[in-house]
Amino acid sequence: MCPWAHAMFLLDLSPVFGPVGPVRFASAVLILIFLFSCLLPVSSAAERVRLLAMARDSRFPYLNRLLQSEPAVDFSIILTRDKSLPDSELLKLIRLYFPRTYEDFRKYDVMILAQPTYYLFTPKQDLWIHDSVTEGAGGINDGSVFSQIPGIPEAWSSGSAWQAFPNDAPAVTAEHVSWAPKQSYSVEINEASVNPVLKVFIPFRVEEVQANAVSRLVIPRQGSEVLAWQLGNYAGKEPFLAAWEYEDGRAMTIGEQIPGGWLRYPKGITGENRYSPEIMMNMIFWLAGTELIDDVEVFHRVKTDFSEFRTRIAVLISLKEFIDRFGANTDRIDEEMIPLEEIYSRAAEQYLEHRFVDSEDTIGSALARLPQVEGVAREEKDRALLWVYIIEWLISSSAFFISGFVLWTLMVRRRLYRSVRTTKLRAGEI
Repeated sequence: MCPWAHAMFLLDLSPVFGPVGPVRFASAVLILIFLFSCLLPVSSAAERVRLLAMARDSRFPYLNRLLQSEPAVDFSIILTRDKSLPDSELLKLIRLYFPRTYEDFRKYDVMILAQPTYYLFTPKQDLWIHDSVTEGAGGINDGSVFSQIPGIPEAWSSGSAWQAFPNDAPAVTAEHVSWAPKQSYSVEINEASVNPVLKVFIPFRVEEVQANAVSRLVIPRQGSEVLAWQLGNYAGKEPFLAAWEYEDGRAMTIGEQIPGGWLRYPKGITGENRYSPEIMMNMIFWLAGTELIDDVEVFHRVKTDFSEFRTRIAVLISLKEFIDRFGANTDRIDEEMIPLEEIYSRAAEQYLEHRFVDSEDTIGSALARLPQVEGVAREEKDRALLWVYIIEWLISSSAFFISGFVLWTLMVRRRLYRSVRTTKLRAGEI
């Protein structure tokens, strides 16, 4: 993961860490080492896909969730559209995080254009996107020409980058106003397509998923292939996903947000596309020119296992930090966590080599070991909090006994009670 992605991940955990003082320095170092070991590239003959996403605010969390738990991707995300930020602030972010030279830009294997404010891109950046696909990179853009907001589709369709993508952007821009997307559609996969990216998912009933979202028009260019159609938001069956090989590179255009609608990252809601992460990864693999998924079910399970492992490790590290704040000794937890790093690295290496069955077994052994580590962490938490509980009990008990003693002395025994003497007026005193 690149520095920007690292920063976003650590930002999510920043409330856990707090300021690191001298006493907690060693623990903080260990935590960071473990986090980075789970997220940094794994040394292997197989290389990770280097991905650059240029996304709007609503797409940012979905992409972040999808890619953070993906061992095969080394990614960076640039925030390029946010309704809460003025264009001047977005322009600063683009200048800051967009690669400074074309050589740095060409280090990425795949680009995702997820509804950016495209008119903020410079002509040079627009040309870099086009040229990088020409020279062998992969690219995918969503929403066809991104937006109904004036200026964005025009900036895209009048530039150079769109020419590397399989959608006729000027034609879509001209038709855009007359097409009114609804809020519900399904996807029909083209079984006759020579491109295998989506066809392997047909047996898993992904075509039955009903996406409750808007979609956009796609007009495939000559030489491209329609991998899927959309049904519901337009009068008839319209192209949904188009792909082609453009000189030395590959490109796709999809008629929805990335990931959103049909590809929305699953949250366990009934009726959503539970295979959307696998579909997205197969698209990324194809764009990068690497081996595609052959066993969807195994790939689905191993991706789920990696996501679960990362989530539980984050919780475990948070618990360890919580314990450390009480000055407790967390060496036992450290000793239990260190072997997990080795198991994770081995599983990630097998994953990179597309040995998904072996990777599933390896990461499964890590998950099987996690309850033991979590049990040790809970024991250390209970031990660390024991004195807290004792002190709280002593304080509460002391307050009870003192209050009881005072009440008994004053109100029951009345040992400190003194009667008030009465006086009588004597004659002549007034």
